Amino acid sequence: MLKFNEFLNEEFDEFLEIDAKYLESIADQINADLDRLTEKPYQNAPIFLNQLRGTLERYGVLLPASATSNFLNFGAELVYMLGDTNKHLYIVFDTNDDGFVDGYAQVVTDEELQDLVNMDSAELTGANRTPITMRPSTWYAKRDDDSGNSDEY
Repeated sequence: MLKFNEFLNEEFDEFLEIDAKYLESIADQINADLDRLTEKPYQNAPIFLNQLRGTLERYGVLLPASATSNFLNFGAELVYMLGDTNKHLYIVFDTNDDGFVDGYAQVVTDEELQDLVNMDSAELTGANRTPITMRPSTWYAKRDDDSGNSDEY
């Protein structure tokens, strides 16, 4: 854990500490959880960051505080090296026309990382999905047919 002064002086880290053997044994579990996490869009990027942090912290992987500034943008692509392995944490997210944030995150090898970096981020984030339509603010209001008694209106 960082002391307060170290936290304030923390620079942009591209290296996340984790034991290599432990990472090898849980990489598939992390990826399965990240797949479930990124299935649906989020209301905004900070909510996506919170969910991402919570998922990774269950496995002992802590995103640095410097990641927060990237999640204040409409979209970003981040890569962190995981320990002294050839594995990386790849994160990409983008805000769509409907205002929701689609994201993708995985623990990947060097070769997979090169493939992901060369891909269009729209393919990964689900940017081609059907836009979400919002319900009107009165969708929950009582209607005459709800109670059968129209005298109350």
